[in-house]
Amino acid sequence: MVAPPPMNGGGTDGEPTTLMPAWQPPPVPPVAAPPPAPVAPPVVAETQAMPARTQPPAGVAAGPQAELTIESGPDAGHAHRASDKALRLGRSPDNDVILRDPATSGHHARLERRADAFWVVDLGSTNGTFVNGESIQEKQLNNGDRLTVGQNSLHFSVVGA
Repeated sequence: MVAPPPMNGGGTDGEPTTLMPAWQPPPVPPVAAPPPAPVAPPVVAETQAMPARTQPPAGVAAGPQAELTIESGPDAGHAHRASDKALRLGRSPDNDVILRDPATSGHHARLERRADAFWVVDLGSTNGTFVNGESIQEKQLNNGDRLTVGQNSLHFSVVGA
């Protein structure tokens, strides 16, 4: 049997010896479980019947469309398409069709669709709106009509007619 060391630690200073535990690395945190494997999407038949469309796709106008072509005047050569959204014509930059001549009012006229027909409405312009040379307040348009707005002469046509 081995005798314990003397209380003075064998040294000359007379203090007792203290035992220290040996160094150990810190504990390793548990490893997180890997994420579950993705689930395969359900198998779909190669072809499926699509339901019949009762409404046109978004962004496609339902009903007739028309075109205004500026044939003469300061803005000659421009064409504008009209559908279910009204087109406002005039000099102001907030119009759909901006006409750059001084004889055109800021908000001169509006082209609008009512059911399957197009109408032009004068918006209280100073120099008036004309259809086939006739001054109008509001008039239904026919394919081939000529409009005069300020110094611009416009040709109205129904697309596909």
